[in-house]
Amino acid sequence: MPSVDVLHAVSRGIVARRRLQGISHSRDIRLRLTSLAKCIQSSRHLIYQQRIAALASPSGRGPKSNVQTAPIETLAASSAGLTLRLAALITQARDKPLPKHVGAAAARAFANWLGCALGAQRDPAVIAVRKVASATGSDPQSSLIGRHEMLDAVNAALVNAVAANALDYDDMHVPTLIHATGAVAAAAYAMAEYQHAAGAALIKAITIGIEVECRLGVALFPSHYDSGWHITATVGTLGAAAAACVIAGLDVERTVHALGIASTQASGLRAMLSNPCKSFNIGRAASAGLLAAQLSRAGLDSDRDALEAKFGFLDVFGVRSDVARVTQDFGSPWLVTDLSIKPYPCGVVIHPLIDACLEISRGRNVPSEVRAITASVHARAIELAGRRHPDDAIGGRFSLYHAAALALARQSGGISAFDDADVNDSDLRTLRDLMVIESDSSVSPCAARVRVEFKDGTCVERAIEEPSGNPGRPLSDGQLRGKFIELALRAMDEGPAQALFDECMSLADCADVTHLRRYWTTA
Repeated sequence: MPSVDVLHAVSRGIVARRRLQGISHSRDIRLRLTSLAKCIQSSRHLIYQQRIAALASPSGRGPKSNVQTAPIETLAASSAGLTLRLAALITQARDKPLPKHVGAAAARAFANWLGCALGAQRDPAVIAVRKVASATGSDPQSSLIGRHEMLDAVNAALVNAVAANALDYDDMHVPTLIHATGAVAAAAYAMAEYQHAAGAALIKAITIGIEVECRLGVALFPSHYDSGWHITATVGTLGAAAAACVIAGLDVERTVHALGIASTQASGLRAMLSNPCKSFNIGRAASAGLLAAQLSRAGLDSDRDALEAKFGFLDVFGVRSDVARVTQDFGSPWLVTDLSIKPYPCGVVIHPLIDACLEISRGRNVPSEVRAITASVHARAIELAGRRHPDDAIGGRFSLYHAAALALARQSGGISAFDDADVNDSDLRTLRDLMVIESDSSVSPCAARVRVEFKDGTCVERAIEEPSGNPGRPLSDGQLRGKFIELALRAMDEGPAQALFDECMSLADCADVTHLRRYWTTA
């Protein structure tokens, strides 16, 4: 078959020759051009199919062909063929075993995500979303976590993702500020229940989905975030789609189309971070990603170059982006091992400040003894959580001043401290007024320095270089269990909660993930 360039040249030559000769046989010209257009389209499709075959084969070479395709290394280092390359990496990873420590990290992430969803069942935002989803949903396919009822997979993913984020207690990929499991685990779990998938398949789907969303995040951050996009929601839509594709077993071509369908649905504004709609952003990402996989499996096509095309995902969302980082060293290491599991239910940029204040408060009655409080943090912390006096509980979770006051006055930064504290409490307000918190270019995003002067003339200083919960200071399995049980007790009894945590931690041994729901549906 002639090359595409040759066919284009022939087409242009026919038109030019007809014009020069003054021939007005327009019908003949149209027939010839229509035939050539079909030939061009066929040639392009052949090239695309051979690229799929090359990328989908274990060696990355595929069958021998006369069509010259770019080497995998070249595709990984440029935007050309990015969507196809990413789809191939997703399907290749699905068919390979995960290292044991990676599977364990994914199981911990899932346990944390599930616990957060269980703990938020009475949250007003969750109730509102669940009410609408229940009224509009279709066949019962997937569980509503902590509830007896089931919904169709798309609406179940929506509700569960909203619940998992509602308390601001879910995990974080700190380099990109992405709540990594939020949309991904919701889509993966809903699809896995619908398919009666095994726990090992769910672990793999979560791992691959997180890899996709966080690598897109690394490529886009910080310009994408600074432009006002809620990065967890935008890239989370594609991560959710990737996870759902893994569970559904889609091939490379259908995964390409699923990524495209997810790309055109991606959205989410940072203006929503201070209100309940922040969680809806993530819920919508989960449902949109799962829907993308389902639509692709049903045969809906999208742009095959949705990520790299003009007016595609990266062109629209990436003010400045490092495209190579999307696929370069995919799974080396797996980014699920780089997540922070929060010990405190608030913005992760606040955590080092809480750690420092908790160390200072030990053994003291801070509200009655303190004279002045000064702290130095990264500029991003001031940007995201710089409000001194929050208006409500959600605002309190995004206030450096309120979180520091809680840690100093209540000697706690846990879920009960945040839930029980009135943001207008006089002791907390007094402490907030005593604080001077400034940004310091020498302080890293994961660090904080705090100095507290007491009325007796003593002064205590603490510096935190890496907060608890970060990969360098991870929660132990025992600490994670304690967090899970405290949250789960809001929806179920302690015995089933303990057993559910054990099952999550050994998720790879679960034959059918639909069995998990029995722990919260057994009265």
